[in-house]
Amino acid sequence: MRASIDISIETADDRVTVVARDPHAEHAAEVRRCPNAEVLRHVPIGTRSREHLTMLLDGHPVDLRPGPGKLTRGSYKVTVNHNGVEYLLKPANSKSSSLHRDSTRLGELSRSGDAEVKVWWEKGVEVSAADAAIGSALAAAFGTGAKFFLLALLEDGLAATPG
Repeated sequence: MRASIDISIETADDRVTVVARDPHAEHAAEVRRCPNAEVLRHVPIGTRSREHLTMLLDGHPVDLRPGPGKLTRGSYKVTVNHNGVEYLLKPANSKSSSLHRDSTRLGELSRSGDAEVKVWWEKGVEVSAADAAIGSALAAAFGTGAKFFLLALLEDGLAATPG
């Protein structure tokens, strides 16, 4: 039986902070946007530009590589490397994203509000508080899911049409 992980999320205009606790450990992850970054309304943290973002786990920098978030679903993936472990948050459908640690799928996350991320962990997979903190911070900062290419293309085209 998996130990319960308690996750708390705080958001501000330029930052997302997540604290994840299990019976054995507590870990904090933070994603922060630089003040001079151009703010995009459709991105919860305001940007997907790597040079305008920093991420910390327990106060230590991690390598954060968000995709550009354009027309293809794959462009919405976000990769983090911390101490030789690679985390990947990638769209699973239009509303949720799957979290992977190296090649192991840990679960599915869905951002449902500024400070709310729902998580469904995979059965039989060990998930640590650090895994939960990183995944929840990414979901809260960048959102979850992605539209299918044709729907995104159609919506972008309609938004560009003067009306």
